[in-house]
Amino acid sequence: MGNSFSSDGLDSRILESLGWGVFVVGRESRRVHAWNRRMEELTGIAADAVRGRPVAEVFSYLKGLDVEATVAEMVRSGCFDERCLRLVRPGGAVVFRHVRGDVLQGGNGGEDGVVVSVQDVTDREQMRTFMGQYLAREVAEMILGSRPGQLLPGREVEVAVLVADMREFTGTAEGLTPEELFATLNVYLGPMVEVILRHGGMIDKFTGDGFMAVFGMAECDGSEARRALLAALELEQRVAELRDSREAQGVYTLGLGYGVHWGPATAGSLGSLSRMEYTVVGDTVNVAHRIQGLAAAGEILVTRQASQAAGPGFSWDAGRWERIRGRKAPIKLHVLQGRVESALV
Repeated sequence: MGNSFSSDGLDSRILESLGWGVFVVGRESRRVHAWNRRMEELTGIAADAVRGRPVAEVFSYLKGLDVEATVAEMVRSGCFDERCLRLVRPGGAVVFRHVRGDVLQGGNGGEDGVVVSVQDVTDREQMRTFMGQYLAREVAEMILGSRPGQLLPGREVEVAVLVADMREFTGTAEGLTPEELFATLNVYLGPMVEVILRHGGMIDKFTGDGFMAVFGMAECDGSEARRALLAALELEQRVAELRDSREAQGVYTLGLGYGVHWGPATAGSLGSLSRMEYTVVGDTVNVAHRIQGLAAAGEILVTRQASQAAGPGFSWDAGRWERIRGRKAPIKLHVLQGRVESALV
């Protein structure tokens, strides 16, 4: 194709001959200059309906791709690396596509073009992407690497367990329609998945108005407790931002209480070949759930084991002793107050 692009002539014929989808956007105008036939097939959007239109308007019909952010990234850096996206086509069909972008110099009226290639994703890659929404990458690879119908055997691991639950949600839910109920849950819990995965954790399960996340299920490297605490701090920051924005809108707000414990657990598959769940069980999980029940809204309660395993860089209250069900002796709990400024990088 050389270093330039024109909307007709040889370059257009080459675009149409490609086995993968390609579209070109003006780097400054943000309007679609080209949209090949394979792109029509992959997205379900006809070329005649998109040429000359703003790219953000075109992709408002295709959920899952933040085109404005993507194009801004390309304007800034000149390209973006290949990534796998889960897209929703017009009509609601869910597809998985590889997307990669580069900048072409010159082109229509001298304007640089952003050329984006889109390709199919294999069934295995689709499953990896889907599982990646819920599992740490290492766990997803472990499950994908097992034989079909095989229950993964139990194994001993050292994990940090983070349990979070909404406060006063039951009373709030009584006044909501089913649609409002699930919308509220998704507003609060939706961003939580992103935070947990970014810190190398796995959402083990949602519990209606809360969730349990595990750090270290796939591989223990000694950073499990630290990553869990960093995730908890970011989660509470997200909740505080939501609270501020929702209060400004005059809508109901909710708080979360958190419990974090670190220790040994057993990871493996539970259930049968027709319905199985990869999870962790043991006293560490039970303790995390029970101390979460003692936390006030916005409070991150952490066991002494977890605070010590996390190492320096955090600030704590003086601590308190609590008795919890299943333990004869009381356990020492601390409230995580934040990070120590001198430790921030």
